Amino acid sequence: MLSDPTPATRVLYLAGWGRSGSTLAESLLDQVPGLVGVGEIKFLWERGLQQNRRCSCGTPLRACAFWVAVLTEAYGGIPGDDEIARLDAASRRFRTRHLPGLLLRSPDPDGLGWYYDRLRRLYAAVAAVSGARTVVDSSKFPSYLTALLQTPGLDLRVAHIVRDPRAVAYSWQRHKHDPDAPGGALMPRMHPGFTALYWSAWNLATERIARRAGLPYLRFRYEDLVADPAGTLGAIVDLGGEPGAVLPFGADGPLVGRTHQVSGNPMRLRSGAVPLRLDDEWTTRMPSRHRYLTGAVTVPLRHRYGYRR
Repeated sequence: MLSDPTPATRVLYLAGWGRSGSTLAESLLDQVPGLVGVGEIKFLWERGLQQNRRCSCGTPLRACAFWVAVLTEAYGGIPGDDEIARLDAASRRFRTRHLPGLLLRSPDPDGLGWYYDRLRRLYAAVAAVSGARTVVDSSKFPSYLTALLQTPGLDLRVAHIVRDPRAVAYSWQRHKHDPDAPGGALMPRMHPGFTALYWSAWNLATERIARRAGLPYLRFRYEDLVADPAGTLGAIVDLGGEPGAVLPFGADGPLVGRTHQVSGNPMRLRSGAVPLRLDDEWTTRMPSRHRYLTGAVTVPLRHRYGYRR
């Protein structure tokens, strides 16, 4: 039997609970030769094509030359509205509330082979158009990671970012404007108790899925990325298959050029010098009741991740 001559597309999956610094990490990784960061691919169909939100280059996605070229390479052009709706519906099968079932089900219980094939073509097209050897996807969802595990032709690796859950809970309480949301809405907010539960569940599920599948895996902390950006980023780049690559650090710190990220934190829309400063406002501004609640719910896992203070 002849082997498939088409090489696998290397995908570095940035996993972790939201507001943990994945957009910062991906923006830096995108500047490394051989890597391309394309944001939260899971939301390409809804936010990118249905809502036509902006690519991080500032252009509405349907008019972005990079994404038009990718979709043309993958599908012969931007898919029609019915096909986009079908792809979005399939993507919604991999939501957090479906995670317990996804961990127990057979690989293709509901005839999603067509969807996995579309994903295979999409990631291959991103690599072909960008010329990169590794595609960085910051979709983060452990549930979506199970979809990529069923997608043929992917060489999948997992870089798992974690952040102090009290800092994460405080961030989810902030009133933040989202310039890319329809109508200029605020970013979603969440009660610290729910944030603590999600933080624990997402991080544990990510570890379990990656290790059960035998994927190359690295867990790193947001705080370490800020304190030692060269060392932390170098380890992630090694995992991504580009050891010894030139890292994006100038005399004044990290430099970020124009990227083509789908969805994600609004900071993806900025470029230029990136000041790496630890965001620890929670230590002085977070209400004590929220700090104690978050700390109590997450104590076993946060201690294991080194957050004992």
